[in-house]
Amino acid sequence: MQITSTNGNISCPNNNKSLKYIGSYIKYKFDNLFTHGLIFVIPFLTIISVFIILIFSIIYYYTEGTDNYEDALWQTFTRILDPCAVADEEGLKHRIISGNVILCGLVIVAILIGAIVTFMDEKLNELKKGHTTVIEKNHTIILGWSPKICDIINELIIANESQRNPSIVILTSKDRSEIQYIIQNKINDSKNTRIIYRNGDPTSINDLNKLSLHQARSIIILPSEINNPDVRIIKTILAIRNNLRRNDINFYTFKCFVKHELKR
Repeated sequence: MQITSTNGNISCPNNNKSLKYIGSYIKYKFDNLFTHGLIFVIPFLTIISVFIILIFSIIYYYTEGTDNYEDALWQTFTRILDPCAVADEEGLKHRIISGNVILCGLVIVAILIGAIVTFMDEKLNELKKGHTTVIEKNHTIILGWSPKICDIINELIIANESQRNPSIVILTSKDRSEIQYIIQNKINDSKNTRIIYRNGDPTSINDLNKLSLHQARSIIILPSEINNPDVRIIKTILAIRNNLRRNDINFYTFKCFVKHELKR
């Protein structure tokens, strides 16, 4: 649609809006792609690097008069890897071309380093929060939190003395650093038992999936500190029963510690 202004000139604001929308859409797509992390960034940078090498190798081939295209390709590749190689260039034209190649290489390397640092930071935060998957066998799982959890862990540590490489996995909605601090302060020696902390909801199938339930020796369900703890225990048991790989195990042991008294 064209709109005529009062001075007789014709303007097309819709075209400007379309260009702005296209730019925003492209930026939006790139933002979404980069959220995938290194899975997208490394292939993307590889494609861009190959494209830059091919373009500048063609420019080198026709401007520097190399004997064959392979030499021009190698010169472009070495300038991306070694920025100091441009110091040997003679002539303004060759230095401009080499400078552009080096700048492109530096940008690609900077993006790659930034992506790797971000990826490592996200992984460290994930480990710190306790959201990673547990790969254990014949381990004891404790679901929930209770003031008596340290007493339970002490009993398990004593019982595990004759076991080979025993482990206890704790899943609770409390902060991982907090529960680790509490348990380590009250349990001085875990002997041969490893204690693994994970953050999550014991009634969530997705969170239970991360605990290798089908490989566990026993599961201990602790009552929550909110009202109606029995309801939450039942929900936890149902989530476990709906998620069992029964073909891989013989039995599960559920031990429910309910701290409240029934009203008469």
